[in-house]
Amino acid sequence: MSAMSLSHLARYAVRLPPHIAVAKGLSYAGRIVSAQFRQLASSGRCSYRPRSSTDDMKGGIGLASLERDVFIQTKDITAHRFDLLGSGPVVVAADALPEISPGNQTRSAEIRALLDDDYTAIDWQLDFKSGHRWRSDRLSGTLAYGHQPGVDVKVPWELARLQHLPVLALAGAKAEFRNQVLDFSAANPPGYGVNWMCTMDVAIRAANLVLAMELLDGQDADFDDDFRGEFHALIDAHARFIANNLEDDGPVRGNHYLADITGLLFAVAWLPPSPKTEKWVAFAVRELVNETGRQFTNDGANFEASTSYHRLSAEMVVWATALIMGLKFAILPDWHMQRVAKMAEFTRHVTKPNDRVAQIGDNDSGRFFKFGGEACLDHSGLLGAIAGVFGDLSFATTTETRIIRELVAGTQVSGYGENTAEGRFIEPPLEKQDWWETTETIITPPDKLVLENLDAVAYPDFGLYIWRSDRFFLSVRCGPVGQNGNGGHAHNDQLAIELNIDGEDWIVDPGSYLYTPSTDKRDAYRSVHAHAAPKLGNKEPSRLDLGLFRLQDNARARCLSFTEDTFEGVHEGYGEPLYRRVEITDGQIRIIDGVTSHQATPQPVTVASAAELKELWSLDVAFSPGYGTVED
Repeated sequence: MSAMSLSHLARYAVRLPPHIAVAKGLSYAGRIVSAQFRQLASSGRCSYRPRSSTDDMKGGIGLASLERDVFIQTKDITAHRFDLLGSGPVVVAADALPEISPGNQTRSAEIRALLDDDYTAIDWQLDFKSGHRWRSDRLSGTLAYGHQPGVDVKVPWELARLQHLPVLALAGAKAEFRNQVLDFSAANPPGYGVNWMCTMDVAIRAANLVLAMELLDGQDADFDDDFRGEFHALIDAHARFIANNLEDDGPVRGNHYLADITGLLFAVAWLPPSPKTEKWVAFAVRELVNETGRQFTNDGANFEASTSYHRLSAEMVVWATALIMGLKFAILPDWHMQRVAKMAEFTRHVTKPNDRVAQIGDNDSGRFFKFGGEACLDHSGLLGAIAGVFGDLSFATTTETRIIRELVAGTQVSGYGENTAEGRFIEPPLEKQDWWETTETIITPPDKLVLENLDAVAYPDFGLYIWRSDRFFLSVRCGPVGQNGNGGHAHNDQLAIELNIDGEDWIVDPGSYLYTPSTDKRDAYRSVHAHAAPKLGNKEPSRLDLGLFRLQDNARARCLSFTEDTFEGVHEGYGEPLYRRVEITDGQIRIIDGVTSHQATPQPVTVASAAELKELWSLDVAFSPGYGTVED
């Protein structure tokens, strides 16, 4: 580890309480030492699965041919030009072939010999934003990430999810698909390099490989036996890796574990039936149902307190559900299907008039499948996928809808079920707490009619209260930090609002921007000062120094009342109760903050534009609509 790496780790450690810093340091050191011993013991072994025989080369899903999407452009993909996580368009070409561990060199060379002569290799180990490259001849467990400022492991991980392969498949780009699969396999022996570090990414890659192959087979792709044999070996390696490295033993079993389950399902759906694959199927189906009930509330919202992670996790549940239905792996319980339907309702309710969702909590731009054409905060793809499961094509029609309809193979599901979020009111407590107003902001929309005929929607388990219409959206964040109290994807945003009028964002949550490349920026976007929330000097309602993915629920925010025109909530993150009341009345929006500790006489401030409101509340953190990106 370089001196720069050590200095970066040291800067992070001093931000933590001593006992946490020591525990993290010992754990990190133990993992590295253990991995180094494994590296010494395995360097002479081949980690590839054997090339499958002709008899084993049949997929199990059976997608029919789909009409090609004429809007899909493959020029950048075939030129190996990628724009990921704010990188801008970058050609990712390997200057030289990667070093391969001794035991894997022969097999890697055999795979590379199958490539077309005019194919240019991709540098799969490169963070093409910073220029840092991980070694491909080292076991994944020996490699570090989050260890150097500005270096982002998510960049090679995002590319190696191979989510562009289904796009190639829809366009019928068989040769480029074949070459990229072989190139990836030759450069990334199972268990080696940066792209086998995280099981979630392995699982997402497995699903994208299988779906792309199925889409091409639906077009009667005539792949040679050598390629099909290597493809099966690659899927077999993915399935075994996922099954042996499930992410279910950490402090939080969340979206990573869901990805593992779903990726395993796609892999075994492709592999020939065997006692092992049948065992994997039974396990994955059981765990999918368990995790749907554990990670999504009764009203369909995800338990991680993030609207973007809601999309990612819901996508995984929906695609796994469709696969189970189509292949008749099991009969899913009615409550599971109703929960899936309510996932769509939550997404619809948090979507603003500009077709972007309210950006609550973290957003790492994560997707399970990506078919292009959507802005990061446009979650219509999820709605389309769920519409495909239920056959209600009037709800949404997207590329996802068409593919899901093929996956479910005509299986019918009845209805979406009863909506439980609209018109859910919370009556004020019988013993009302008196508090003193300290600030009052009056917002006057250009057209008062925009405040009429609003739907009131409540998601108390998630912690979001909304008034909405085709022209108006106002949300108040008030509730748990998610992940059963871990708060790994939550921000200090209690009692913060988002406001959109006639498609214009008056107040918007700024997003997340970055994770490990910059601890300072990570904390800046998590801070209360980045949100339209009540503030008390420079204080934070919850500490930001417990780790990049840890936020205690010190605020203990709770909604006191919610009606068709009023919200009142309180949190205790500053050591005393801090109240916020929002009223929609007489063509105005009144936002009143207050405390119980002292009396004040606030001077109401009236604003009539988004610019005035942002200036009044000093909201100047650059808006990040997706990971690694900012907008002016």
